[in-house]
Amino acid sequence: MKFIINGQIYFDSDTASLSPVGGNDELVQISNPAKRLLLLLIYHQGEAVSREVIFKKVWDDFGMVSSNNNLNQCISKLRRVLKNLGAEEEVISTVPKLGFMLLQQIPVMELSEENPPDEQLPSEAEVNEPDLTSQEIPVKTEAPQTSSGSANGKKALLQRLKASCRLSRNWSWMILSLSLILLGIAATLVWSPVPAERTEIYVGIAGGCKVLMSQDIMADRDQTELKAGVMNYARRLAPQCGSNEYMLVIKSSSIKPWINDLTRLYFMRCGYLRESKAEVCWSLNEPANYAPLS
Repeated sequence: MKFIINGQIYFDSDTASLSPVGGNDELVQISNPAKRLLLLLIYHQGEAVSREVIFKKVWDDFGMVSSNNNLNQCISKLRRVLKNLGAEEEVISTVPKLGFMLLQQIPVMELSEENPPDEQLPSEAEVNEPDLTSQEIPVKTEAPQTSSGSANGKKALLQRLKASCRLSRNWSWMILSLSLILLGIAATLVWSPVPAERTEIYVGIAGGCKVLMSQDIMADRDQTELKAGVMNYARRLAPQCGSNEYMLVIKSSSIKPWINDLTRLYFMRCGYLRESKAEVCWSLNEPANYAPLS
């Protein structure tokens, strides 16, 4: 039986060897137990094969001594050889407290002329019933078989398999990129700074207006001196306010003054729109048709 694993590795169970596709110079011989183990995992691809089943099918049925140490060494050897021959992703996965599994997403294609019928994975109760020989492990096929004597058919089959692998990798990269973009958007929404709520304090009366000042202006400053300076300037403006109006002093957070250690303040007249629960502010110079807010 001959297989192509992951579109990269040629596995010949007749000679117990692994090699890169199209590169027989790098032929790697593996032991008979390792060969039988790889065949068993291929046949049950995507299924967890227990250690007890592996002991029976790989060692016990052939009069050999099975042990956890022998199995672990076999798995380690197969993983190392597969990686050295170009398998960048994990092929054989450990199933904790059970056994091992050949991952379902790894493409495996049989190239032998014969296609033996599928057999069911033996249950734990059937472990002691011998039914496997060194060359009779049935294997699932995932593509139409191709005659090994036809070079053109084999070449076309390899090309289709490689194209399928490339398409699968492209989709994986697209899904990964989309996931990272969505994760970045979610992180931006979660950790974006929330603007601090503005708090205003009463400073005094200027002209006919109450003067309110944003509390953030007070940070790191002499409050008495700052309030006196604001009120002095507000009185010079001599603003006139209606019953629902007031003078508001705020600090610019978007425009820097030309001297770095200065703070730029804005004096505005504001009023409440009670029906719409809104606040309206405008310059101190009255427009031509200005009427106080009622």
